Amino acid sequence: MVELKPVTTEELDLLMPLVREIWTEVFTPIIGSDQVDYMLANYQSKENIQEELKKGAQYLLIYHKNKPVGYTAYENKPEYLYLSKLYLHQSTRGKGLSSQVFNWYENLAKGRKLHLNVNQGNERAIAVYEHRGFEKIGERYVDIGQGFVMDDFIYEKQC
Repeated sequence: MVELKPVTTEELDLLMPLVREIWTEVFTPIIGSDQVDYMLANYQSKENIQEELKKGAQYLLIYHKNKPVGYTAYENKPEYLYLSKLYLHQSTRGKGLSSQVFNWYENLAKGRKLHLNVNQGNERAIAVYEHRGFEKIGERYVDIGQGFVMDDFIYEKQC
């Protein structure tokens, strides 16, 4: 059973080592270590997350057996719920934890759509999203600077 606990600025010190470890493990094979380092510094830094929290983003630590094993984040938009992040430590994958988090999100988004972006090379995540009933509705390519690009698929699910 997972427990989701809101991240406040006080818990950021608990979150940051998880972010670095998970991002490095998941994304280095997909986008390379240079882009991972760039994105950690510019999109998943403590300062960036604090700014997102101030603007209304919700970050949640995912606990399993009283230990933080991942994190998720979302933004409540008028037309949909934007699931911006869902990351679990590699030691916990395949144990049904993400299904519990998705059940929570589907309940939260009841009557609306869940919307997310996923890197086109993240085959493991894409398989999970499609298994959960998400449908690919488009693609996006975003120049994020320093010669790096985010090339994502856009997925949605009606809840």
